[in-house]
Parts: sequence; structure tokens; C-alpha cells
Amino acid sequence: MRREVDRGLIQDLSQYSYQLSETSYLGLRPGDLVHISYGGSPRYGLIVSSRRTTDGMFLSGRNNTLLNFVIVKGLSEAMFSLMVNNLYNNEVACNYHSPAIIGAFLGKQNFRTLNVAKIRDILKVNIRE
Repeated sequence: MRREVDRGLIQDLSQYSYQLSETSYLGLRPGDLVHISYGGSPRYGLIVSSRRTTDGMFLSGRNNTLLNFVIVKGLSEAMFSLMVNNLYNNEVACNYHSPAIIGAFLGKQNFRTLNVAKIRDILKVNIRE
């Protein structure tokens, strides 16, 4: 099966040496940069923790497993580079309630909670430094 990766992600990663690896939602941690299919549309972003959870996932009141996700599509090249240098693979910094990081840096309007039952084709981006 051949998966289509968002062209924006490919362009954002053009200055880096990277590899994509398939994983499940159970293999995700705050600070992971991922490309997913959610509800049939491709998205890419960063997994973040919150007050409710340190690993980015929590159980809703309706017993749905939800994943904290910040969309990074549309960041400028400089902002994407800052995100990679400061948040990528940094579990401590990738906290939704850190206003200087997520709110001011990536924008609270880009924060989403995704139902893992609707997530398909999870590709984790492994950037080699």
C-alpha cells in the first residue's frame, strides 16, 4: 500500500534528513511529529501533553480515547525550524498548558483533540540530526 504524504510536510522537511515510519497511536509520545489521516483528510502536527495527561492521550467522558494534537501545517519555514529545534522530541516542552510554547508559538487555534478511532495511517517523522 502506498500512502500519500502531504506536500506541505515534504516541503517543510526538505532541509532535514528524515525517515517516515509507520506506528500506532500507542507508539506516540509528546514531541512526536506525525502525519495522519483523520476522517479521510491528511494532517500533520505535533503530539502534546496537557493537564489531563502526560503522554498525550486521555479517556473522554464518553469513553473515547483522545489524542492531543497541534496542527503545524501552515507554519512559516522559520517557525517550522524553531519548532523542530525546540519542541521536536522534547516531552517536557510539548505541553499544551505552557502558554509561551504552544499558545504563543504554535497558536492555540491549532490545538485539537483527535478521536483515535478515526485516525488512520499514522506515519511518525524521525528527523536525523
